[in-house]
Amino acid sequence: MKRRVIRWLLATALLGAGGCATPKTLKPEPLAQDGVDQFLAGGRDARTYGITIYPGAAGTRFEFANRPRPERRTRLDFTGPRSSWRPVVKGQSAITDPFPILLDTSSRQSWATLAAAKGLEYRTFAPPEGEYADHVAAEIPGYAGAGNKLIFDKLHVESPVYYVAPAAGGLGALARAAERPDLPAPAAAKREKAAARLPLVLGNEALRNFAYVRFDFPARAVELSSTRAYKPANASAVAANLPMLDWRGRPAIQAELDGAPLTLVLDTAGDFDLALPGEPSAETGRLALGDLVRETATLDAHSALGLPEAFPARLGLGVLTDYAVTLDFKNRRVWFEDPFRAAAEPADADEAEISEPIHYRGVRP
Repeated sequence: MKRRVIRWLLATALLGAGGCATPKTLKPEPLAQDGVDQFLAGGRDARTYGITIYPGAAGTRFEFANRPRPERRTRLDFTGPRSSWRPVVKGQSAITDPFPILLDTSSRQSWATLAAAKGLEYRTFAPPEGEYADHVAAEIPGYAGAGNKLIFDKLHVESPVYYVAPAAGGLGALARAAERPDLPAPAAAKREKAAARLPLVLGNEALRNFAYVRFDFPARAVELSSTRAYKPANASAVAANLPMLDWRGRPAIQAELDGAPLTLVLDTAGDFDLALPGEPSAETGRLALGDLVRETATLDAHSALGLPEAFPARLGLGVLTDYAVTLDFKNRRVWFEDPFRAAAEPADADEAEISEPIHYRGVRP
């Protein structure tokens, strides 16, 4: 009897998951405790899938998981509404058609809806490995588990780890459907509809296993490479080349705000210029990212955006989208390239792999 109940519960929650989930609402609605118990009942030891779990103060780490297939590189177009600059791309599992995925560098882990679990071939770990999202305000914990394969064109990611909350509906705040009163009503409606249908947020635990991830915001595309270190195609387009820092598993950089040092977490899902803990003392500030300077970056408070106060400052899409931003995980660098300052001469990149970061005259590392 209990097995029939479990099958009925999951069949109801996963309705339509063969195409990888289309929840109709953003707000997640938790299952009753009996449903949570049933959701966790089929968990298996992570070592069954060849994954080793290392708990830590900065969050759980999963070794031998999220492995991109080597010697691969792919370029994917953004597929979200034109009114949104969030990097939403299409991926698929071995048993689904392509579905939208948000690449969120401020999220340490990857998060999926319950309705997507079947399509992702998600299997919980036992004993349960649960935690709350710590990059957004979330009231329902998620539980870690392994998927079979995540496919981006010809680039495959083996043993992806997802956190799934035992709740019906969408990803809520994780989908980043923040209200934008400055947008026309039709554009806001399109953004909300897209967020409601978003089944998966891919976080930095998966992204950092690539050699580099290049967010070409002006071209609305992202490039994923599993082998080569990054080399800019045009040196004259480089606006800044900074050391990549780590803040609890997220890429960060050292910057200055009105002359004072500031650590910035890069937030590719953040619908703002610069978000700060506490209350900003002014509406705008002078932001310096090495040699790249923004004289009037708009300052917002974490609390006004529904973000946790424990986070440091975040650099959002209001600044990032003016550049091609490359996270060179292999060399621990962050590149900002400005296509409008690029020279007219043809690109000078070659296919030779490099093992050290490139330093150009006049560009401060």
